[in-house]
Amino acid sequence: MQTFGRYLRWELLRSMLLAAVSLVGLFSLITLVDELDETGQGSYNAVDAFYFTALTMPGEVFSLLPLIILLGCIITLGMLAVSQQLVAIRALGASIWGILRNVIMTVLIVIGVMVILAEWVIPELEEHAYTLRAVRQSEHSSLTGDQGFWARNGLQFINIQEFRLGRIPTGINIYDFSEKNGLVRYIHAANALISDDSTEWQLQDVWAKDIGPGSSQVQQYPTLVWPSFLSNQQIGALTVPPESLAPSNLFQYVRELRRRGQAADVYDLALWHQLAIPFSAFIMALIAIPVAINTTRNQGATKRIFQAAAIGLLFYLVNQALGYIGLLANANPMITNFGPVVLLALVAWPLLRRLR
Repeated sequence: MQTFGRYLRWELLRSMLLAAVSLVGLFSLITLVDELDETGQGSYNAVDAFYFTALTMPGEVFSLLPLIILLGCIITLGMLAVSQQLVAIRALGASIWGILRNVIMTVLIVIGVMVILAEWVIPELEEHAYTLRAVRQSEHSSLTGDQGFWARNGLQFINIQEFRLGRIPTGINIYDFSEKNGLVRYIHAANALISDDSTEWQLQDVWAKDIGPGSSQVQQYPTLVWPSFLSNQQIGALTVPPESLAPSNLFQYVRELRRRGQAADVYDLALWHQLAIPFSAFIMALIAIPVAINTTRNQGATKRIFQAAAIGLLFYLVNQALGYIGLLANANPMITNFGPVVLLALVAWPLLRRLR
């Protein structure tokens, strides 16, 4: 039975990999087409578009995880059922709950790995992707390196050390030069709040030095308004989209926005959506198991696979739509994201109880 358990686990992983390659390939192709439409902006070219798409693929895997696991379980168990291998192994003494245990163990391992990637790996890749795109598309001279993001507009330069929590510019240095006198003003700010249209930054904890011929003056300000030359598109590209942030960063950023009295609905929605993905994936596996095991030769595994794909895609689209409808209706994002998961669990439970 241990040999069959290993065989089943490897077949599940192989089927999930096949489903991931197929689905992520399709969704990434859509992303690539969108990115190719943006080539020609600044120095952004086709190679950059391919690179951006490649960096965002792991994030697509995580967002499509419920559908990937559903298809992986349906493909593997459906094929084993149609080929009578499940009948044979049960005739040798394997229980249906033993088979179920092997499937659940594999699914939990895959979910665990993806949760780890979503917290520590995927956000880094996507931040790099969006920063690269912003730099390439910038109409102003800009670059990134060990010292953070640099941009230039005429004789004014800005350096941003990092975007804390993926959204808040911190470690801001602004340099103003004149053609005759060189550096005439230097501003350092701990962080900044960016207006909705990105035209003004409210610098916080500011230290400013005005440099004149033979003298200089240093002043400190709790806040200082700086008219930014960075466009809304550039800031939107530099600041990673909410769905690309790590769950822990999203949680901290939502708290930060609420502390400042700013709207946090979009980020709260993204947080609950990410938290719901692992649970959705697990429930999808519980639904797939009885459906696949009950597949017969007459019904055909191919038909079941297409049915599962349709169900999974429908769930994915409905879940996405419910989140944004809830956002417009000011509904609790926990309910709009976990409501479908609870409904699926109620469907999965009687199906599992019927297994023999």
